[in-house]
Amino acid sequence: MSRDQELARARTQRPRVLGELEALLRADNPDLNLFISARAHYGEAGLAHLHLYGVEGDRERKSRLMKFATAWLLERGISIELQEGHDVYDIRPWREAQGGRTQDMGSLDELDEI
Repeated sequence: MSRDQELARARTQRPRVLGELEALLRADNPDLNLFISARAHYGEAGLAHLHLYGVEGDRERKSRLMKFATAWLLERGISIELQEGHDVYDIRPWREAQGGRTQDMGSLDELDEI
């Protein structure tokens, strides 16, 4: 796969994968109003930054959720690496329409293995 094809695939894949991650985190944490945002570097296939909102008051829980999210993304070929001096842009997670169905994508029980 050429570099251009890899970047084009990443541009279309990342919003859907982020949406799946957000749905998974919400399903496993119904007591929280979670949502995620991400930024990516121009010309790179991974992410520059991932932010988890809705769990600001509990550092330990936020840390566990971020570790899970990072590992989950890496399993899907999406790394998170901020590169100094490179411009970034926002990536919005693809969210299913209200009432849509999201398939089971794993469990946060895997956190204990990280």
